[in-house]
Order: sequence, then structure tokens, then C-alpha cells
Amino acid sequence: GQKWWIPSKTYLRMRVQLTKGDDTPVDVAFGAAPNMGLMSNMFQSAEFRIQDKVISRVPDFMPQVDALETRLTKSKSWLDSVGESTNWWQESQSLRLAEVANDGTVVKDTVAVLPAYTTEQDTAIGYAANNSVAYVAATGVFTFGQGGAGGNPPNSDQNWQLGDFIELTGGTIGGGALNVRCEVIVAPGANRTLTCRANLPADIAAANDIRFNRVRPAPPTAPPSRRVGEFETVWQPPLSMFKVGHAMPCGRYELVLNPQTSSSYMKRAIESVLGQASKTPQSPTLAGNPVNIKINVVDFYLYVATVDGPRVDDMTYLLDLERTRCQAEKIDSAAFQQKNYDVSPSTFALTAAYQDLRVGENTALSPSKFKSYDANAIPTTAEELKLNRFFINYAGQNLPAPDADPQFTAGLDYTTQRYTESQIYSGAYFDTGGAEDIQEWHDRGAYYYFSWPRDGTDRSTRCTVNQQF
Repeated sequence: GQKWWIPSKTYLRMRVQLTKGDDTPVDVAFGAAPNMGLMSNMFQSAEFRIQDKVISRVPDFMPQVDALETRLTKSKSWLDSVGESTNWWQESQSLRLAEVANDGTVVKDTVAVLPAYTTEQDTAIGYAANNSVAYVAATGVFTFGQGGAGGNPPNSDQNWQLGDFIELTGGTIGGGALNVRCEVIVAPGANRTLTCRANLPADIAAANDIRFNRVRPAPPTAPPSRRVGEFETVWQPPLSMFKVGHAMPCGRYELVLNPQTSSSYMKRAIESVLGQASKTPQSPTLAGNPVNIKINVVDFYLYVATVDGPRVDDMTYLLDLERTRCQAEKIDSAAFQQKNYDVSPSTFALTAAYQDLRVGENTALSPSKFKSYDANAIPTTAEELKLNRFFINYAGQNLPAPDADPQFTAGLDYTTQRYTESQIYSGAYFDTGGAEDIQEWHDRGAYYYFSWPRDGTDRSTRCTVNQQF
């Protein structure tokens, strides 16, 4: 017998070090995290050869192809578990940052803990040592007057917030000592009043020389995250060969990966937060500058899954391969327009997505996300969600039909049907592992996927995408 190998169970492992330019650890304030789908961002192209013949190839747009195939074929439970753990598929940059920062905390899980409080005296938060306080029992409103030390008290919005307590500790009401805690139930405005949940005697309406504390619930403390500045990633390139689920006999197989240039892969490997886009890769001329990012690939291995099989001296077998090809066209107008593409006559599905032209150049813009931003590259401005008319024409059919009219503006979301149809066409809608929810679909970037059933004799190659923003 001999060893056979299983493409679908074969993967690559890479060990990576991520630091600041002066080799010090990354912290949360530094704002640089591994990019979503890290490993594909580090390569320009990939191909697989059998007996020197290329049978599977991704010539360009590696991160985009990898992101699309992963989101179309993997369930939400996979993305949130294996994908998150092995190749950083969290949609949130802040979650990925927390995992690699040396002061990162676990921010995605809620831990039930007993509440803790901090207590500060009136004088510590800007009030006098003796305060004049009026109270209206019917409304629960406290009004602070001029204190015994002179001067007006501060506006309540400077030192009170919803959920605080005012703890009356000194002075008298009707001859009795105060020892009462009242909860702030209305966020204070720019005035000297405070609305609380209380049940106090009405004669506090004209109390003087009152002392009090502000009691504030302390924020819950989150446990530390992994805090890994050096980590492993596990990845399977988005080549059609790796979709083959059966074993294949030994032979002359070659996997060729073409990395990005040394300066480019460092930019593409990370996603920085807003305001950190000026961070640049480390270079010899910038040695010791902590503003820069340094990414070092420690090692890189291919792990091949093998099984025992019969000896093969001469064999013929069929490979039925499916590949994803990406083509890009620049959109230079928000008006209704068409973009034409040439596709394979064996095409069975089409996907449209919109992405910023500056991805790979600006570290705030991720090649793995189908997002587009304004002229200032502000990630909080989602230009791709301004799409308000859309359809694809191919092989004599328009999908969707009638034309899609999505809208996404403040307080309005008409993208649910487009999200749902993409999940139905891909099969994720019926997956027991679930699909990414609509918020994650937006955060990773919306895509519009359609399977395209055709007559068996149809050999169409011209596809037209119609859109308006």
C-alpha cells in the first residue's frame, strides 16, 4: 500500500509575532490588531499544480476571495469558535485587539458578579461642606442651593449619572438624624437638580447644613484575555483543490503561495482603529519608533492529512472543481449605472460586494471586509450601505426581480430582505449551525449572493451589475 492524502483536511500553520516598532508589546491604546482572516491578507496569489499543470488558482484578490468563501460556506457557530480562534474571524476590531494587547480584557462575555461601589464625599465632587437642599416628595427632585462655605454648587451633570445614589449622611430633618440612600433615576441636565427614587419626610423641603456622599456602582471587572503578542494561525487557502473531500493517491503535487512585499504584508496584516491609520510598517530607517508596527513570521508549515490506501501505479480519476474568481470595477458615480464583466460559461453563482479602493494602503481599511468609507477614510461612515437600487443581469435573467431597493439610514433598515436572500441562496438560512446575523453581515460588509440556475445548453459569459447609490 501507500499513503493517500485528503485535500479538504490539509491546512497551513503560521506563527506570527506582533509588536510595536521598538519591539515592545502592543497595548489597547496602540490600537493595532490582526486583520480579520489574517493569513489571506499576507499573500498576493496562490495556485495548486499536479504534474506541473496548474489546476487551481487564485490570481489576485486573495483576502476578498477568502472572506467571501468563508462567509458563504461556514456557519455562525464555526465563525464564532474555530474561525475566531484560528484565523481571527471576529468582525469586531476591538475584540481582536483585546486578544493581542498586553492589557486586553475579555469583553464579549458577561460575568455575573456582586456589585461594587465607590463612595465620595460631597466636598470631593465640588460641593461645599454644608449644603442647602430642597426636596419635593411628590417628584423626588432634590435642588441644591448655596452652601455654607459660599458660592453656588456645580451643575448636576458635572458629577452625577443615572444609577448613582445620593447618600444623606449629616444634618437633621424634623429633629431626626439622616442616614438615607436615594437612587438617581433621571440623568441630570445642566442645572442644580437631581431626580431620585426616595421616600423622605416632606419637611426636607427647607433643610440646611446637609452632608452627603455620592455612591457610584463600580464597573464590572473583566478577566484578562489571552494577551498573545505571539500566536499561531491555521488556514486553508481558498483554492478549489482544497474542497476535494476524498483521498487522492500520492503524486507530484505543488502548492505555490506568492506573499505580499515585506512592507505591504505588514500593512495588510493589521487593522487599526480610527485615528491610528497613520501607523506604518517597521523598516530599518524607523527602527526604535514605537509608532510603527512590526510583524514577524516565525515559521510556516503545511500539514497534510494522510490515510493508508492501495498502491497505485496507473490510475485515472475525475476532479470536479469549483473556484471563486474576483473581478473589480471602479464606481465613479452615485447615479444609476452598469458595470460589465466576463465570466466563465460554467458559472453557477454570482456575488456583488462593494469595497473601498484604498484597502491595503490604509491600515484602518481591511481588505477582508466589504466596506467603503468617505474621503477621510472614517470607518464609521458606511458608504456601501447607501445602495438604493440593485440587480444583476446574466443569461437572460435579472436577479433579484423586481429590482432591489435597499435603504439603510438613521432609524431605518430596509436591507433585511437582501440579507435573507443571500443566506437562502447560500444555504446558510437552513444550516443548523446558523448564519452570521444582520449586524455581523453589515460589520463584515454586505454581499449580495445569487445562485443562477440555467438551461444546460446556455453558455453565456456576459454579466452586468446595475446599481445606484
